[in-house]
Amino acid sequence: MFGLFCLLALLGLSAIDPVGIAAMPILLLQNHPYKRSLTFLAGSFTALMVMGLLFAKGIGLLVLHFDTAHTGLIKVVEATAGVVLVGIAATLLWRTKRKKPSIDPPAAIKKRLRLGYAGLFATGALLVLLQSLVDVVFIIAMIRVGKLQLNSNTLVAAVATYAIAALVLQFAVVAAYWITPATYRTKTLQNVRLLLAKYANQALIGVSLLIGCTLLGMAILG
Repeated sequence: MFGLFCLLALLGLSAIDPVGIAAMPILLLQNHPYKRSLTFLAGSFTALMVMGLLFAKGIGLLVLHFDTAHTGLIKVVEATAGVVLVGIAATLLWRTKRKKPSIDPPAAIKKRLRLGYAGLFATGALLVLLQSLVDVVFIIAMIRVGKLQLNSNTLVAAVATYAIAALVLQFAVVAAYWITPATYRTKTLQNVRLLLAKYANQALIGVSLLIGCTLLGMAILG
């Protein structure tokens, strides 16, 4: 069981979210920065928990039923996910070679980051909800958890482990801002932007390629 939680934590860490990370400096420069940034993260965490339990307890059991009746379904899903991730890595690499990608959140997201607390919570939840629906690693991880048929407490703890790990970089930005002396906080946020500009896309390419190849290997070797 310890190995399962370690694996889920690693998969959560691999779910790099440049948009969510880039939203943190914007929120931390507003009034009541900690309350607003933590409200956004609370929405993201809630959405991850709901989607995780939905896939693990609902869709996961459905896939388990079909996999029992049609042996090899999971392998097909994993192979398809592997191809998608390798394709994403190739596309990102091609785009970074052609032009420097923007690290700022889309204008629509920036506008929503100025909403009240209810709207901010909903924005964090909606952003994660949309990402979860296209994040093949998240979907496969939750389906795999569902196939283990864990008891309710262990299942919730497993999904929470993934959710916390997936948001740990955003929490790290908030923590770094909090522990930094007031006179250096603006510089800290500038450094976050510089790190995103320099490494975010390279990290996404590397993680997508690594996990994509791993899933293809798992599908081929069983």
